Amino acid sequence: MLSGGVGVLTGRHQVPGIPARLVQPTLPRLVLVPVLFRLVMLVHALWALGLGSTTALWVVAALYLVPNLAEIAWIFRWSARDPASARLVPVADLGVAVLLALGAAFVASPTITSITWTHLMGTVMIWTLLRGALAGALVIGGVVALQSLLATASLLGLFLALGTALVASLAIVGLVGASMRFALGFGEQQGRAAERERHRRDVHDTVLQVMESFAIPAPADELDPAASLDRVRRTARAQAMRIRISLEHEPATRTGLHQRLRLLAAEMAAEGLRVEVVVQDAGGPDIAEETAETLHDAAREALRNTLKHSGTRRAVVSVEEIGGGVSLTVRDHGAGFDVGDRRRGFGLENSIIARMAEIGGYARIESSPGLGTRVVLLGPPSVLRLPVG
Repeated sequence: MLSGGVGVLTGRHQVPGIPARLVQPTLPRLVLVPVLFRLVMLVHALWALGLGSTTALWVVAALYLVPNLAEIAWIFRWSARDPASARLVPVADLGVAVLLALGAAFVASPTITSITWTHLMGTVMIWTLLRGALAGALVIGGVVALQSLLATASLLGLFLALGTALVASLAIVGLVGASMRFALGFGEQQGRAAERERHRRDVHDTVLQVMESFAIPAPADELDPAASLDRVRRTARAQAMRIRISLEHEPATRTGLHQRLRLLAAEMAAEGLRVEVVVQDAGGPDIAEETAETLHDAAREALRNTLKHSGTRRAVVSVEEIGGGVSLTVRDHGAGFDVGDRRRGFGLENSIIARMAEIGGYARIESSPGLGTRVVLLGPPSVLRLPVG
């Protein structure tokens, strides 16, 4: 960014450590700093002189306002549409600054001269912000040379004022760059932590759950060991195929929530749990793919907990529309447990509660000893976009 912003805006070079997609919308906004500085100083000068100012001063003030308001319009309306236009902004601004300096020299008014100096300070800042420190220094040299030809007094004061503008611009650029790098570093750290958590959840919901299902005793183990072994093999092959497909590519077609739940019921049936799927509204609301997938995965974890801990082989999954969103309930009449006394395991906290919270949804676990368990999943209405079924 110190080497010039136009190259980044036009895609000619990158800023080390900061993606161009972040720099491109940021640099035009930096121009607001010198523009607002100019406007504040203009208001201060006019306020100090009062309404009885000379006509020449009001003319200069009007000419002063036009380019600054035009730059504000460019920042908010045109910079995103045409990033290459950033190359023209400092050139046009410098041209206006030269014209104001010539006019101030002709009028020979100290007040008008101070206003034009404020505009020149903003010009140096704009060149430094968009073109780099070297460009800002060249502008300072050119302005001081012009003022010496016009026989303007206090060239040293002008040089110090413009130098201050240059240093301030570099400080702004450095602060923005450091903030971007900090934000990117923090985002990458959070992303890595989220990816690790997702990996742990995937391992828990696939490999670990299947391995634990193999360890659950079944009556057929003693009556027909060969059939039990064949069931274990078929389940292992199916799970291995699912993991392989998920690793190699994404699904080509989107699957609605109702279809996902029917496939989940078939999957649970193969593992010994009979699941009845009840749809309250066959049409259902529109639901985002991410929400459908999250509801399906959380329901699978609830059903696997039923299979492992409830002592029953039956469960009901019901789906209904509530307030534009989706409510999915997993119910069993098994052994149940005391929600208050029992420590929540990884599955309840991460595979159900945390998973729903990540999409802005909600999960509630209701259970009592001897009365079964009910898991209520609420999908957020704000992300509903795609058909459920």
